[in-house]
Amino acid sequence: MRPSKKKKKIELDWFKLCFTEYASGIEVFHAALFFKNDKNSQKRILDHALDEYRHSQYFYNLYKEEGKIEKISSPHALVNYGGLSKSPFPCSKEKLTSICSYLYIGEIRAIEFGKKVKENCEDNNILSIFEIIDKDENNHAAGLKKFLDKQNKFSVFTKVKLSAIKFYFSDRKTAKLVSKLQHKAERFFTRLIFKIFPASIFEVNSSSDNFESVFNNKNRMS
Repeated sequence: MRPSKKKKKIELDWFKLCFTEYASGIEVFHAALFFKNDKNSQKRILDHALDEYRHSQYFYNLYKEEGKIEKISSPHALVNYGGLSKSPFPCSKEKLTSICSYLYIGEIRAIEFGKKVKENCEDNNILSIFEIIDKDENNHAAGLKKFLDKQNKFSVFTKVKLSAIKFYFSDRKTAKLVSKLQHKAERFFTRLIFKIFPASIFEVNSSSDNFESVFNNKNRMS
């Protein structure tokens, strides 16, 4: 019998995770706009966007449970913490393969991160949340892969690799490298985002904190 793998202490920044998921919801919502002639696909993509915001709500609830207060304005957090300043959105339909490749790599990264959390976390509440998120992310990745499999294989290969490389270098940048010029650009981008996507589109109508019941409820949001 193999000895059980020793769990390592893992630090989780709920504030950053909250806005990373929120930003993902905005990106996926934008992608859904390109499928207005395919209502079935568009509905699945919108469900994907709502899932991302639900994940954001989970993380924000965990952040509040730590007794902390919001450190930064929500718009700025979306751009800086959520990563929208490095996002390919907004973009045109001509770049659909590129943006779906970007979203696909994002889902793969989320799955890998969730696996790391489940291997090293001992809190049952957190583990139950990541079990639900893992189901969602695997469904999202499968849907994106199904779409990409129908595109030019060489084009998809290069775009997926390029997205992976961009994420790799993005992870290695620190907040100290953010210049005043970039900060001004982010403020401009924030205003642009909230002109296109009002925050109300991601409001949650249910206050349920039973995560399994929320996952199983098809009408959990509107």
